[in-house]
Amino acid sequence: MAPNPPLTETEKLLIDAYTTILNEPFEDKYEDKFKIDSYEAIRAQLKKGPPMCFRPGWKSPILGHRYDPTHIASKCRHVHGPAYTGQERIVVLDFWASWCDPCVSASPEVSQLADEFAGRIAILGINNESIFGVTKPPNLDLLSTFLNEHQDEFRYTVLVDDAEGYAKDAVYKPSGYRGIPCAVLLIDGVVSYVGSPLDTFRNVLVDTLISVYGPSAGAAVSTTHLGPTVGMTGPGAVGVAPSTPPSSSDE
Repeated sequence: MAPNPPLTETEKLLIDAYTTILNEPFEDKYEDKFKIDSYEAIRAQLKKGPPMCFRPGWKSPILGHRYDPTHIASKCRHVHGPAYTGQERIVVLDFWASWCDPCVSASPEVSQLADEFAGRIAILGINNESIFGVTKPPNLDLLSTFLNEHQDEFRYTVLVDDAEGYAKDAVYKPSGYRGIPCAVLLIDGVVSYVGSPLDTFRNVLVDTLISVYGPSAGAAVSTTHLGPTVGMTGPGAVGVAPSTPPSSSDE
């Protein structure tokens, strides 16, 4: 068999451009977080189709389970936004990471909900930068810098998971959801929704407010969804998965 001909200058330029523009930035931002072994592994995973949590009809195994949001908050460290007092009957645990673009894109609209329903709904952003991998102690300096740069977008309570990943292990992993941002909605401590805080989550939240506080609670609320979806859409049924994943793990 004849050896392959040497690369042309154009081919070398294309390879250099691919490495510099696409491959290296991807590896720097995502590879260690998603535990990517090889492109063959990616291809094999894609052949399996999306994880069950992103398929129509999926329901989280923790629906109906009870969690104490005050206890969860006590295990985390408050780093930004108003302090959580535990007075609200409706609580959203919003799992996110600063490197997750859909998480950052969702934050202004989540903040809007927190502002609008202050006193009736508490949104607790739970940051865990190693949510898909081996839990590492948080880098509070880096997170503080990030939040200072995005303080207009993140106006709600932000907690950072502890060094052992308590919230991740107690709530996020048992939920079966393998993407972020991930919203876990609690009504009087009972899980009623697990999924994306994007797209139809606003409607879910409004329905929850009406069920807890009566029809007047939703009278002034628009049922328009949160705006352009960054990474995920969904049918809006409680606990039912959307069709397109956000930042996600293959676990």
